[in-house]
Amino acid sequence: MSSWLDEVPAFDWSDVRSTHRQCRSVLTRLASDRSLLSTLVQEIEHDPLRLRESEIHPLINRLIVYQDDSRGFQIRMHLSPGSRELVPHDHKYTFTAYVLAGAYVHVWRRRTDIAEGDFTSTDIQPGIVSIERPGTCYTFGSPLVHQTIMLPGTVTLFMRGPREKSRSHAALDMWPEADQFPPSAEEGKPKHANGQRPVTVDEYRAMRAQLIDQGLIDELAEIGS
Repeated sequence: MSSWLDEVPAFDWSDVRSTHRQCRSVLTRLASDRSLLSTLVQEIEHDPLRLRESEIHPLINRLIVYQDDSRGFQIRMHLSPGSRELVPHDHKYTFTAYVLAGAYVHVWRRRTDIAEGDFTSTDIQPGIVSIERPGTCYTFGSPLVHQTIMLPGTVTLFMRGPREKSRSHAALDMWPEADQFPPSAEEGKPKHANGQRPVTVDEYRAMRAQLIDQGLIDELAEIGS
């Protein structure tokens, strides 16, 4: 299915301010385009690539709503099981998040060491604390460190750019609970990615049903019927 998303230009992800304006425009429009969002979620079951890339994780579950490698961006829906992501961490890429439902406490931190690679809790200082609610939109650069404490049922649109570093990092002295996660399905994943694996079709359908129950997407006739 073609849509206005196919006309979105490639972004300069090195310019975070410009990227925020562009991503905010895209995600705000997508959040209000219920028909397109519903169709994109419904299509995942029939798209082997997006189904394979959609994941279950102890901290956050994600559906790949839209992906275009040639333009260097991906749009996901993140569904929180009510995780308390208490370990400060960074990301491999710059991303913009738009809150659709629920809420979370968001703790922004700053690094006081070399600002790259592994770190511990002694290498970061408190920054700001914000409450993210429906309609909130923010952009998070890959050098930044944060924590999120989400209510169950929190759902966000998440637009990410190209990978900027080989892996993400988390405070090494704050990960004892990661030992309790199931092993990662992908060898070489960092310790805090334990438990990450592709969704099953039944899990995808359960996530889709949740989105319908929350009134975030419409129930459509099965594609191809």
